[in-house]
Amino acid sequence: MLRALHLVAVLIGLLIGPGLAGAQENIDCGYPLNNNERTYCAEKALEEADAKMEAAFGRLVARVAAMDSELPDHLKGASAALEDAQAAWKAYREKDCKAYGFPFMGGTRGHDLFRSCMIVLTMQRTDDLTATLEDYGN
Repeated sequence: MLRALHLVAVLIGLLIGPGLAGAQENIDCGYPLNNNERTYCAEKALEEADAKMEAAFGRLVARVAAMDSELPDHLKGASAALEDAQAAWKAYREKDCKAYGFPFMGGTRGHDLFRSCMIVLTMQRTDDLTATLEDYGN
């Protein structure tokens, strides 16, 4: 997990660094200088990871809905099952990352660990959703 969290630090810079606008233009997410900058960059990276995951989820839901439309009624339900699984996964992600950062929640380190965990798990989920779509012949 520590290796993955180090990867997140690098990815934050890659995902966020070049595209900042407005008042945040001067923040280098490849090298945040203080807690506020680290928080800003991590939040942006999490937003980007969530957006990519939601896009992958949307593609998969569309694919299983198309598959459902070709099945007899008693075999339909893949979309609902996938939506239930995604809701359960989001609850798991939140709880798992809270547990991961919990020992340090008294300070900024706990929040950093929580956000980093959320980013890593979200990126992994995106990969899983994409792989499932590929399994279904996208």
